[in-house]
Amino acid sequence: MQDKAREYSSIKHRIQTQTTPSKVYIKKLEDWSDSQKISDTLLSAWQHVEPFADFIDNKSFAAIKLTFGEEGANGYIRAPWLAGLISSLRQKTENLFIVETNTLYREKRSNTVGHLNVAHSHGYSLEKTGIPVIIADGLHGRDGQNIPIKGDHFENVKIARGICESDCMICISHATGHMQSGFGGALKNLGMGCASRQGKLLQHSGTLPEITVEKCTGCGACMAICPANAIGIKKKKAILVKERCIGCGECTVVCRTGAIDIKYDENAVKFQEKMVEYALGVKKALNSRIVYVNFLEHVTKNCDCMSKDETPIAPDIGIICSMDPVAIDKASMDLIGLDKFKESFPDIDPFVQIRHSEKIKLGSSQYELVEF
Repeated sequence: MQDKAREYSSIKHRIQTQTTPSKVYIKKLEDWSDSQKISDTLLSAWQHVEPFADFIDNKSFAAIKLTFGEEGANGYIRAPWLAGLISSLRQKTENLFIVETNTLYREKRSNTVGHLNVAHSHGYSLEKTGIPVIIADGLHGRDGQNIPIKGDHFENVKIARGICESDCMICISHATGHMQSGFGGALKNLGMGCASRQGKLLQHSGTLPEITVEKCTGCGACMAICPANAIGIKKKKAILVKERCIGCGECTVVCRTGAIDIKYDENAVKFQEKMVEYALGVKKALNSRIVYVNFLEHVTKNCDCMSKDETPIAPDIGIICSMDPVAIDKASMDLIGLDKFKESFPDIDPFVQIRHSEKIKLGSSQYELVEF
C-alpha cells in the first residue's frame, strides 16, 4: 500500500510538471452485448486506479459524473454497466451518488424534473442502481459557484454548486465526436458537463440575448428574473437594455414562448479553449480529487445529447482510465483515430483542447498506455 501511495504522489507530480508520461490503463473489449462482462471490465479498470484514489473515505461525498443521454438516444452509458463499480465504491463511502447538470438547449434535460425523468427512463433510478441521482445546478440550472482560475478567457468560472460541494469525483465519459469541439471526452464532461447554465452559456457564446417581439406575450417573467435590471416592458413587449445586460442567459430559461434566445456563435477554437478552462475550474474546486474513465464504445459523430440513434464511426475498443484528464483524452483520440473525427468535422481541430489544456497546466498529453 505504501508503494501505491508513493506511485500516486509521483503521478500527481508528473501531471503538475508535465515532464513524465501519465499512465493510462486500458482493458480492451469487443463484445458489448453482455452487461455483466462490461461491469466486470469497468470494475477491473477501476481497480487499477483505486490505489491512487486514497482521497475517498467513509465520510466522502463521492460523485459519479456521467451523462444519461437525451431521450431517443442510444449511445449513452448503460446503468447496469456500473454495477460492479458502484458496489466497490459503496464499500468505501455511503455518500455515493450520480451527478449531472441541466442542459443549455431546450429539451427535457434542461430542468431537473425533466432531467430526472429521462435519467429514470434510462435505468438510472434509486431502485436499479442503489444510489441517488443529483442534478447539481438546481431546478433551472441557476445554482452555481464562482471558482477563480488563471485562464486566457476567464478569471473565474461558474461551476454547478453540487459539484463544488462534492469531495471527489469519478468522471465517466462516453467518447464521441462533437459538432463544436470535434471530440468529446473527459475534458468536455468536466468543462461543459459540470458548469451551471450561465457557465455553459459563457462557453458557447460571446453575444447578448435577442428578443423576438412577435413571440413575446409581455408576461414579465424575464424582467422579474433579470439580475442586472436589463429588461423592461414597453407596449406589452419585453425590451433589452444592452448596456446593462451581463449575458447570464437567465431570461432564456424563464421565457415560456421562446421569444428570447442567444446565438451560439463562438468558433471551434475559442469554444474548446473556454471548455478546458472550465475543466480546470472543476479540477481546482475538487482539489484534483478526480478519477477519469472513458468508454471507447459506440463512438458516434455527435454526442449523446442528440436525441437519435447514430451509426458508429469507429470500431469498439474498450475502457480506459487515468488520473490525468488530458492524457486520457489524447489516448482516446489516438486509439479511435483522430482522422475519424476530422472526417466528421473537417473544419474543426479537436487537438486544440489538448494544446490549451497543457498551456494552462490542466494535465499532460504525454502518456504511457498500460494494457491489462
